[in-house]
Amino acid sequence: MARIPRGLLTVTALLGLAALAAPGAAAASDASDASAQDHPTAYNTKEQFLTADPERGMDTSCVERRISLGSGDYVWGIIGAGERTLYLGSGTYTWKDCLIPDDGFYVQQSTLNPDNPDWDTAILTDTWSMYGDQIAEWGSFLDPQF
Repeated sequence: MARIPRGLLTVTALLGLAALAAPGAAAASDASDASAQDHPTAYNTKEQFLTADPERGMDTSCVERRISLGSGDYVWGIIGAGERTLYLGSGTYTWKDCLIPDDGFYVQQSTLNPDNPDWDTAILTDTWSMYGDQIAEWGSFLDPQF
């Protein structure tokens, strides 16, 4: 997909990473080939036709899934744009990505909302543009670092 990241607007809205820590030891961050196979990268994506000239007020598009995660560090990123490393506690999360058209660009927001009410929702936001009208795959990924 040909698109240009316009820059990281908001990397996260994680209040208190320590609140995400679950009891127990985190796995080592040294990912061997066997470990990478045991903990593959997960994707939350959608494929759809996108215009190169979006306008504010056009319909927002979202994709959502439930995912169970082990505790540890993850690289979380918007495909083709910004990413960051964060620690996630063991549990089930609602993972949602939304694409919001604006005047000449798209705002993409990814959220990880834990079922645990004591943990905060993590938010990752970026903006990007298209080089031409096309069918494009967009979304985010979670890459376990253990």
